[in-house]
Parts: sequence; structure tokens; C-alpha cells
Amino acid sequence: MFGNKKQHPLNKLKVGFSFSLLKKEWNILELGEYSWDTGNMSVEYTIESGAEKAFLEVEFYRGEFEVIYSETLHLGTIDLDEIIDDGYFNFEGKDYKLEETYSGSYRNMTIFTSTETLTSYQFYYKDNCITIEKWSDGSIESFYGKEIKPKKITNINTL
Repeated sequence: MFGNKKQHPLNKLKVGFSFSLLKKEWNILELGEYSWDTGNMSVEYTIESGAEKAFLEVEFYRGEFEVIYSETLHLGTIDLDEIIDDGYFNFEGKDYKLEETYSGSYRNMTIFTSTETLTSYQFYYKDNCITIEKWSDGSIESFYGKEIKPKKITNINTL
């Protein structure tokens, strides 16, 4: 009566798929998998829309999809140990509180890299999130994003 509402599972998308999000059409370029020490797994899609590049991390947790849309954030030199000890991170005048810390491993499933270990620190201010990842080689990557509702991802086109 209302048409087919079935949508492709967000944690099972593939390279080459496309979808609509934030009033743009996005294409999936790469696929990575995180295996967290909590026993959970998440999938990270590297996506692009025109010249814009971003990331979509999807975790299926307690029967629901949790989705974070993020972009690379260049923080320059930071004292990660101090930020963790303080329990917050000030960015653009807002205090982002450290709410989640996960250790685990990552593997790029598009080019099948070797597994790398990392610790991920997630700082929140309302629905906005800054993720700082410290890798086993000592490098640090950071991302700015926000939690989004899975229903915001529409028009998934499979190959």
C-alpha cells in the first residue's frame, strides 16, 4: 500500500554504491573495517561528492544503526595526553567532552592493507563529534562530524 520501504543495510554498502545525504549525491570510494575491543565492529566508508571528500562510519549496535558523518580536521600540534587527562577539548569556543574511548584494529578492505591498531577518542558537544585517533605508529588523525539519523541516507544505488 505504501510502496517498498526496504533499504539496503547501511553496514553492507560497497565501493561504487552511491546515496543521497545532506542534499548531495555521494559515491563510495573505499571501505574500511574497525574491530573494537568491546566486541563491536564498525564500517567506515570514504565518500566523495564532486571535489568534497568525507567519511561515514556505521555501527550496528543493539538492533539500530549508529551513523557518524565526518570530515578531516587539521588540528596542528596537540597534546593528546593533556586533552585526555582534562576530559575535554575546546574547539571554536565550545568544550567537547570526552565521552567514548575505544581501542581496536582497522583494515582497509578496498586495497586489503595489513591490520593496524589504534585508540579512538570521541569528544561530543551536543550532536557534534570530534574524533581523535592515535595509531600504533604514533601518528594522530582527527575528524569533525556529527551523528546523523540513518533515515537521512536515501536513494542508495547499488551496482
